[in-house]
Parts: sequence; structure tokens; C-alpha cells
Amino acid sequence: MTDSLDSRRERERSSAQPRRASGEAESDATPRKLVLVVEDDEAVSSLLVALLEDAGYDAVPALDGRRALELAQQRHPHLITLDLALPGTDGHQVLEGLKADPRTREIPVVVISAFTQVLPAGDRKKLAYLLGKPFDVSEVMAIVQATVGNPYL
Repeated sequence: MTDSLDSRRERERSSAQPRRASGEAESDATPRKLVLVVEDDEAVSSLLVALLEDAGYDAVPALDGRRALELAQQRHPHLITLDLALPGTDGHQVLEGLKADPRTREIPVVVISAFTQVLPAGDRKKLAYLLGKPFDVSEVMAIVQATVGNPYL
């Protein structure tokens, strides 16, 4: 926690462009699916990004809600994982902003949070899935795979 917010944001900006797996060509015929990881805990964010990239997805982290909304509008990811407890614009406000914006309302959202019990029933209906923390890595990956490939969510 000795890390300053400015240095965290700088790392977030530098990682806003998804990393390619080693040896992967830039001109793949099939573009990789993009997942926006909205999580202010850097350890959890890094874990999710690494898991997603290892599974063949592009993953972009956002450490706060305001940045999450910006990236969702700019990059239009295939899926968003969202923590509820975020600095500034919290996860509830992010979810509300995503679903109110015609550019982002159809993006599936998977909430991964220790505070799932405080999510109102109306917000729960806006989600693809709701997972509590601590989470099971294999469950997260199964949900991502099922959600990204499901045209009905």
C-alpha cells in the first residue's frame, strides 16, 4: 500500500493497450475477445488480467470507476468484470452508467465483489453473473468463457 495513486494510474495507463502473449503475431486472423477488468486492488486486478490473457483474451485493467466508464466507451469490450467497492465512482455508479449509455448497455457485466449482499435487486437484473470474493479462479474463467460466447446475455 506504499504505492501512490499517481504511480498506480500511470501503470494503468501503460497497460490500457492489451498485451500480446509471447510469440503471438500482431496480425492474427481472429481478433482476441477483450475483457475490461475493473478492480482497484492491484493484486486481484493483476491476477485476473494474467488469467484472462493466459486463456487467450485481451485484458485491460481499470483501477477506478471513472476510468472504467471511459475505457468501456472507447474500447467496447466483450465483457466487463466489476468490483463494487471502487474509489470515487463506485461499482454501483459504474453499472448505472454502463446500462444508461446506448454504447455500453449491451456489454455483459460480471460483478466480482466482497459486497454482493448490498447490490439491489434491480441492479442484479442488469448483470450476467454475480460472484463473491474470495472467488474460485476456475469459476471466474468458466463464467467468462460462457458469457463472452453467449449471444443471449
